[in-house]
Amino acid sequence: MPLISIIMPVYNAEQYLASSIDSLLAQTVKDFELLLINDGSKDNSLAICREYEARDSRVRVFDKPNGGVSSARNMGLDVAQGEWLMFVDSDDWLTENTLELCLEHTPENDVVCFAFRLLYKDNTSYDKPLCATKGLRDYFKHQIQRRGGVRACGALYRRSIIADNKIYFTPGIIYGEDWLWAMRVTLCCKKIKPLTHSFCYHYNLMNQSSCTNTMSVRKVIQQLKVLKIIKECLAQTDALGSASNYRKHFRDTRCSVVLDALRMFSPKETCEHVIEVYDEITFIDRWDVLLADISLRKKIRLFKFLRYCRANGLPRS
Repeated sequence: MPLISIIMPVYNAEQYLASSIDSLLAQTVKDFELLLINDGSKDNSLAICREYEARDSRVRVFDKPNGGVSSARNMGLDVAQGEWLMFVDSDDWLTENTLELCLEHTPENDVVCFAFRLLYKDNTSYDKPLCATKGLRDYFKHQIQRRGGVRACGALYRRSIIADNKIYFTPGIIYGEDWLWAMRVTLCCKKIKPLTHSFCYHYNLMNQSSCTNTMSVRKVIQQLKVLKIIKECLAQTDALGSASNYRKHFRDTRCSVVLDALRMFSPKETCEHVIEVYDEITFIDRWDVLLADISLRKKIRLFKFLRYCRANGLPRS
């Protein structure tokens, strides 16, 4: 049985796939399996995966119809055999000592997470450290506020935490699925170790075909649905206290999400989608805006948007 299972969803990734796989096979720790989950690729990705499978016994390839990154990761969770789990996207890279560095902090931690190096199209890069935190509750607050922390990629997970609590990715969430999954993992952990300035994960922003580089109102508003789901999860466990302990953080993030939508889309576009999914999300109200820890200029913008929504069919809460 391998010590670590590395899960890599693959979809039309032929341009960067070999470089990504090579960075994993070059790890200083050799005791791992690499699970390549081909999610119905239409290019040569599956053939590249098969070549590596024939070349290295640690590589296992699984081919499935296209269902999205969440379904591919879920298949990986079902077939993984390692004591520890890691996710890597098929256009990203790891530094060669990533596994070794993480294993230094086990078994006393359930999750060891590391920082990102962002790679841009003009060959520049930016190091994004993790936030320093004081315990799990502080860490969870940072996650709610989208200030980094545990995410699908960029961490080593104790597999029993995920398996015992049946923590799967939610296929219906297109944008923020790893944010939701990571917060659910945090609720089940006893200890998390953030390696705040270990920039192990090279996050490829050069790939303009990546889903992270396309945006829609639906994807932005789905973050509100993520917040509602995680609030419901909090109500079912007392591991990190009640949802009331995080009221401020949920409120501020809801306001920030709506502001994100208004920055990218017109009030009309944003309002139409909010009305469409209003029963599925926890939207902002005037008290959220009044109490939010945001500038007066942003509050005025949100109040104007709320008036627009009420005038165009959004029910009063």
